[in-house]
Formats: sequence, structure tokens, C-alpha cells
Amino acid sequence: MGKGIERAKGTIRFSFKESKSKLEANKSLQSLIFLFFSYGNKRFKYSTGYKACLNDWDVKKQRIKNKVGIKDKDKINEELSELESFLYNEYAMISKEAKNASNELLKYRLDVFTKKIIPNQEINANLTFFQVIDKYISEKENQISIITIRSYKQTKKRLEEYEKHYNKKLMYDYIDINFYNEFKAFMELNKYSLNTIGKHIKTIKTFLGYALSEGYTNNQKFKSKDFKVVKEITTEIYLTDKEIKKMHDKDLSKYPVLEHARDVFLIGCYTGQRISDYNNLSGNDIVKNNEIEFFKIRQKKNRKYNREVLCPITKEIKDIMNSRHDGKPPRTIAESILNDSIKQVGQMLEWDELIKCEYTRGGKVVVEMVEKYNLIKSHTARRSFCTNKYKAGMSVYDIMLFSGHTTEKEFYKYIRIKDEERASHIASSGFFNV
Repeated sequence: MGKGIERAKGTIRFSFKESKSKLEANKSLQSLIFLFFSYGNKRFKYSTGYKACLNDWDVKKQRIKNKVGIKDKDKINEELSELESFLYNEYAMISKEAKNASNELLKYRLDVFTKKIIPNQEINANLTFFQVIDKYISEKENQISIITIRSYKQTKKRLEEYEKHYNKKLMYDYIDINFYNEFKAFMELNKYSLNTIGKHIKTIKTFLGYALSEGYTNNQKFKSKDFKVVKEITTEIYLTDKEIKKMHDKDLSKYPVLEHARDVFLIGCYTGQRISDYNNLSGNDIVKNNEIEFFKIRQKKNRKYNREVLCPITKEIKDIMNSRHDGKPPRTIAESILNDSIKQVGQMLEWDELIKCEYTRGGKVVVEMVEKYNLIKSHTARRSFCTNKYKAGMSVYDIMLFSGHTTEKEFYKYIRIKDEERASHIASSGFFNV
């Protein structure tokens, strides 16, 4: 019976960091004393911070021998007993509360007990790792776009999967470069692309910054230069003005779903907006200024800046609205349907030129040749607008007035203009006597 109870609450022993054979070869060698705890099928070790040698150690009692001349033996033995008692009590309490005991949680409790970590008493320090994330998402829900909220929730899901895969308990005080490397390896194992991994790491850093600022942790290891957001430039296409016109003129009356998707996509090509904006326009967004009609759009992604843009309603847009949509913008369509449909339209237009695509997935560089129509997606519309206006000679500042880009640096990364085209654009902008 006694043994059964002991197994239920786990078993603690104290021993040295160095191997038994090494210590027996030199019985005066000082070695760190570790606490070893076995519970369920798990093993946990914790440094006591104290050292001793085999000559001064009672192996049976697992304490410093009661010998004259051993400095602080009573203090060390007392603290070893306190550690043992505390850990048994904490493990019993965690088990009673039906919480999932883990090495990370036990280490945290011992670190607090030994004052290695001093939690902020002014806040609810009992919130778990994921409860703090939920709190952050809840606070941000009315301040940022639905797309960003969805991205935050996806990162949370990946972290939950990571925790389950490694059988670990995530805690803010122990997020370090080892976690970073392990999380990155986990994502690569699951065949995620490098940019997707980078997006999740960026969000994790956001979560950690919030936890730090709100006092849930003092850990700043995520600010290390090694805890970096990984990313690479991938192959993205744009449609030329000529290709956009060809798509506009294509008779799709026999294919109403494709026709609808094409019309929504073209609105994006003519306005330069993100799909979250060009796919949600209505008659209420139409305004007049000096007899010119505009879409007045409050951009969802820039909602915290209260960013509004005026997009001219071109003759092409009016043709789309008047021909098939009762003078209004096309009704909203599911993004997945739009992406599938617009690829079909591109295929019907025979845009089957092979494009070389290079990207990193699962930690390996992938090179493949992809038909141009298979690279068309909802965001191609916005990229096409910006690139075509730039090539036509419109100033970056004026394009950004419509697109909503906040910096020229981001704009130039975005449009994927070749260096030769950019040089030609700058040379013809009046800065050189050519």
C-alpha cells in the first residue's frame, strides 16, 4: 500500500550531476546536487544550486553527512528537505486540481519557490500561456482587421499542436532560443513554407511582447537577434494592362460563377485594394467629388489608422457594374471560390507560360515550373494595379495614395519590379538629363 501511494505522488531523490564512476575515482571532486523527480512516465530534474563531494555525501539518506568541518551542512540539508516537501505538495495540488503536470510547470513553481523568478503580484499571475494569448486577442478584436485576428488564432493553434507534439507545457518564462529552434523544426516537419513559419514567429513575438508589457513575464529572450522572423522573396506575378483588358473582354456569360469571380477580381485590378476591401464594396461606398465618382473605402487592414482612400470609378468599372450588376459593385464572393475561378479564367485565356518558382518548404528549397494561370490569386489584382501604374510613370507617392501602403520601402518590396525597369522609371522621372 505504501509503495502504491508513493508511486501516485511521484518519487524524489537527490544525486550528483557527475557520473558515479567519475566521483568514485575522485571522492573529493565537487559536483552539483540535482533533485530528480519521477511521476507517471515522466522524469524531471532540477538543480539545487549546491555542491558536494562523494566523501561528504550520505548516499542512503541523500543528504550531506553530519561531519564536523563541513560548511553549511545543516542549511543545505534543511533546504533540500524543503524542496522535497514543497515539490510533493505542489504535485499533489496540481493532480488534485486535474491540471496537466509537466516539467515546465514544476520548474516554474520551484523557480518561484526558490525566488529565481518573482512573478508580478499586481496582476493575475495564474493565467496560463494560452489564456494570456486569448486575453490579447480579445482586447485587439475591435482594433485590428478580421484577417489579422484570424492569423493570431492560427498561430495559437500551431502552438497548441507544438505543445502536444513535444508533450510540453508552454510557459512565458521559458521561451528562449531552444523553443525557437524547436518550433521552427516542428513547422518544417509539417511541411510549412519558410514565409508561413516567419509569419507565425512574428505573431509569437507579438504575443511575447504583450506578456512582457503586461507583467506576465520578465523574460526578454525573444528580443534576441537570433529569435528572428524568417522570410524570403517568393515568385509573384502581375497581369499587364493588356492582359487585364483581355480578361475584361472575355465572354463568360455561359459560366455565371466564373463571370462573377472575374468581375470581382477586375474591381481589385482597377482599384488596387486588398481583397478584404474590393470584395466587400456596395452602392453605399460610391461618392461624388467634382462630378467624378469614387469608391470611398475605409481599409480594413489599416483600420487602427482610420485610413480612408478614394478610388476613382473608371469606365471599365462602370461597364462591369452596369452590364451585369444593376449599376452596383459585384456582390461578395468567397475568397476560395474567387481563387479557384480566376485560375480557370486564366486557363481559358491560355496563360500557360511556365514560370520558375523557388521557395523553401519543410526546410528544403523547392524549384518547380508552374503555369502562369495557376499563380493568379486574389492578391494578384492589387499587385497588378500597383505595378502597372508604376510602369506607366505614376509617382510612387500617388500610387500609395490609392493602395494605402504606408512606406516606400514596403511598396518597392511589394511590386516585384525588375531592377532594369526600376532604373528606367527613375531615369525618366526628371532626375537625369537624358
